[in-house]
Amino acid sequence: MKKWLGGIIILALMTAGLWFGWKWYELRLDPKGKVIPTVSLNLEKYDFDNLRKRGGIGNEINISGNIKAVEDRRTVKYNFTTKEYRFKSDGKWVSGMMNYYPERSSLSPVIIMIRGYAETAGYYVGSGTWKVADELAKNGYTTISIDFLGYGHSEAESTDVLEARFQKVTEVIDLIESVEQLPWVDKNRIGIWAHSNGGQIALSVLEVTGQKYPTVLWAPMTDPFPQSLIDTADEGQAKDEAEAFVNLFLKHYDGRRYAFENYYDWIKAPVLIQQGTNDAQVKLEWQTPVAKAIGAELVVYDGADHNMGGKKGEIWKEAVRKDVEFYGKM
Repeated sequence: MKKWLGGIIILALMTAGLWFGWKWYELRLDPKGKVIPTVSLNLEKYDFDNLRKRGGIGNEINISGNIKAVEDRRTVKYNFTTKEYRFKSDGKWVSGMMNYYPERSSLSPVIIMIRGYAETAGYYVGSGTWKVADELAKNGYTTISIDFLGYGHSEAESTDVLEARFQKVTEVIDLIESVEQLPWVDKNRIGIWAHSNGGQIALSVLEVTGQKYPTVLWAPMTDPFPQSLIDTADEGQAKDEAEAFVNLFLKHYDGRRYAFENYYDWIKAPVLIQQGTNDAQVKLEWQTPVAKAIGAELVVYDGADHNMGGKKGEIWKEAVRKDVEFYGKM
């Protein structure tokens, strides 16, 4: 009798557990069966005021082996050295690509390279920046490209979509602080180059640090945050989900404190923005008010696409030439 009663109790507990488990899951589904987006409640540390208080946290940079994927894509051999490196940001390893001159007799100027959006499939260390990095290195600069968490040989990024986005700013700030610890780096000649989504990261870095890092932005994503999350989503279901996600975020947080466009007056650095008229991802109309607000030089290329392609490669070459000319003033 006792065994029979015990069995009934165990069965009842298992049934209750399954029911509550399903109800918990069911609450996260909308009527169409799609998972409702969730937002972490621990994102205050990433608002701009708190990021400024945090500052950069430097760590040792470990330089390791060659990057075969980049070497295989090059058509000429250069006299600088290319190596993979890694450093820690908030306790996690982040990888990247470094072009440098090991036998340099003087302190080296450095350009931090920040890529735009990338798929993880097919990604390799240095993706998105190595071509421009090579050109800058040919002109005597050390270039340091960052992969970000979740890419290359970095550790995993946060499973929270917004935290993964916000962490990219702290990763760059920590990278700059780490680079300044290298004995052969000229701390007074550090610049930033960024493309697309990397441009929004770069602007955030300039705001949070308040430093005068000369910065070049190619087709920067300057659509205001968090509206940019909606505008860059695919049409249909993806855009609906992005809008639901943004609305949920704004229920818990003051979005203004995370929006780079509200902190333009913190930027003290000279900035060059280069933008094409045939860009399918970033609108030219976004760049004019930004350039005016931060006192940036805006160069527009007729017919250039998102990657400065056009006129059989001549626009890309001209954009790089302007980069070199711009950094030559620092």
